[in-house]
Amino acid sequence: MKIKNDIISYQFAERIKSALIIGSKMLTVVETLNEESELEGAKKAMFAFFDGLSTETGIALNATGMQEFILVEEKVTQVKRGIGERDYEEAHANLGRAVSHATTVCDRTMRALMESGLM
Repeated sequence: MKIKNDIISYQFAERIKSALIIGSKMLTVVETLNEESELEGAKKAMFAFFDGLSTETGIALNATGMQEFILVEEKVTQVKRGIGERDYEEAHANLGRAVSHATTVCDRTMRALMESGLM
């Protein structure tokens, strides 16, 4: 059962990590917007994206029980707060921290799968 959980955890972590990197690229575009109407629309899109990612992170936590997914979710919440306050530097920093937590899951599960001879 542990191997199955490691595989599932690895898959969730990779997907979440990928989404965080995409979110970072989206945030870089948001930072360049000058018109208030464009910025408000972009912020709504970013919030929707990160809300979806929060749902995915919750599913990952429920499916695996890995506490690092709670840490990812906390950082995503802080990213959204930074975007809302137009503190993009802090939002980027929290995205980086979230990626680090997801990478921890990837590393831990990859090592376990390698020890089992599956990778």
